[in-house]
Amino acid sequence: MKTTYFDAERAFERIWQDADDDGLWQGDAGTLAHDLGVPEETAYLAVTELCDRRFIEMIGERCYAIVNWPERG
Repeated sequence: MKTTYFDAERAFERIWQDADDDGLWQGDAGTLAHDLGVPEETAYLAVTELCDRRFIEMIGERCYAIVNWPERG
């Protein structure tokens, strides 16, 4: 069975890619878990870490805003 490496950095990368032009991401830990093939609990811990580190901020039940927005290339 193939093991997928997953951490908060990879979660942020996915959120950043899926966010709209205003930096809003419509999703949650379940979305990340499904998209990246990891357990939902693992995805939840990554999203929580990103919120604690103030990279993203929850603004709705299933909506996050990117607070620390890197320049898009």
